Amino acid sequence: MEATIFSSVPPLSIVPQFPASYQRNTQRIALPYLNRTIFISVDDILCLQGEGNYTFLYTRDRKRYLVSKTLKEFEKTLDVSIFPRVHKSYIVNLAYVQRSIFSKDHQVRLADGRCIGISRRRLKAISLQLSQYWQRLYN
Repeated sequence: MEATIFSSVPPLSIVPQFPASYQRNTQRIALPYLNRTIFISVDDILCLQGEGNYTFLYTRDRKRYLVSKTLKEFEKTLDVSIFPRVHKSYIVNLAYVQRSIFSKDHQVRLADGRCIGISRRRLKAISLQLSQYWQRLYN
């Protein structure tokens, strides 16, 4: 009898879309993880989700990290032109936004398929920032 070996298929790679003028891999975030400190490039972060005094970081390799910092602290350190706060609980990386849905749903869709709602109060500013980002990307 032969043993069948199943190879694990790696997840699909999520590719960001940064403007040509953007300097990649210049900033890293140190995270405590399993009794050690790991460094994650800011460019690999898809979005940040706030949960009280904690924040979940979602990366492009489909991992989720729990950090004991608030979204407000991350908002101070991250570049606002790339990482806008779209909701009370979310900061997104514009490089991973696939399309925006500004109908009655008011959502942005990220490259991993996740849909994040945009608050009504921030909708106009986010739509303007997103259109400016796409203009820089394609010009």
